[in-house]
Amino acid sequence: MDKRTVLFIALAATLFAGCIGGDRGPEEGEVRERMAEAVGDLDSYRFEIVMDQTVEFFNFDRRGSLEGERVSLRWTGEMNLTDLSSKEVSVSRRTDLAGERVAEDEIEVYILNGTLYQKMGDEWIGLMQPDPARGIEKIDQMAHLLEMIDRSDVAIEGAERRDGMDQYRLKVTPDDDTAYGIMLGQISSIDPRLPLMIDMVGLFAEGAELEWTVWISRETFLPAESRITTVYTAGPGVLRVPPDSPDDLQIRFETLEVRRFGGYNEPVVVVLPEEARGAPVLRPEIPAEEEETFPQG
Repeated sequence: MDKRTVLFIALAATLFAGCIGGDRGPEEGEVRERMAEAVGDLDSYRFEIVMDQTVEFFNFDRRGSLEGERVSLRWTGEMNLTDLSSKEVSVSRRTDLAGERVAEDEIEVYILNGTLYQKMGDEWIGLMQPDPARGIEKIDQMAHLLEMIDRSDVAIEGAERRDGMDQYRLKVTPDDDTAYGIMLGQISSIDPRLPLMIDMVGLFAEGAELEWTVWISRETFLPAESRITTVYTAGPGVLRVPPDSPDDLQIRFETLEVRRFGGYNEPVVVVLPEEARGAPVLRPEIPAEEEETFPQG
């Protein structure tokens, strides 16, 4: 076999391999457009949000010790965008760094027939919604994800098969406003008091480790999974602490946030639990000029 023949075979093999694995997908603009169209046509979907966080406090006892806790959240929901109904259940669990159980909390929320029902401890309470469409819009996780992606730079990294589905893998780089919102939301979800201890603008300016990957269906362009990993470290100059505090205080936050979507346009029938049917339903105070548009019960 002469050199010319070997070169021809090698070239042919390279081209053939490129035809199989070289599909990097459509351009960014087309991805955004087709995702928006697909999401805009949805009647229903289901979601799961899993968030695992670790917060570490260093030297807060002035003896160089490390304290902190781990927080895990699992939040599932189903949305019917046609009749404006939804069901959400979230369970959060907190442990110390040694792994001992600290606390567990569960929240159950339904929206049905223009009323929001929420379980408060062992009791249920209802709240009529002046604008049911607006109420669903506030909790529409799919719309929220798309809005965040729309404010970000998106690069198609490749295509792969995951969970039995051909998917495009997108690398998402959020703009500053979106990245700041992610940081604030993640830290606040651990404890809403923490942002009061930290100069959040200063923490953001110091930089953070943030990686964001989104997988979408190659066929429908609907999102399948969003995965965000972040690390933030608040140290001297960022922590709001008394002047006589140790110089090497530090709070470190590490978060893995995974959002999964599916069940697109499958039937979603929201049924209120029997124990919630007799819940007292409150009617919020609304301006007199809006009274005529308030749903009557």
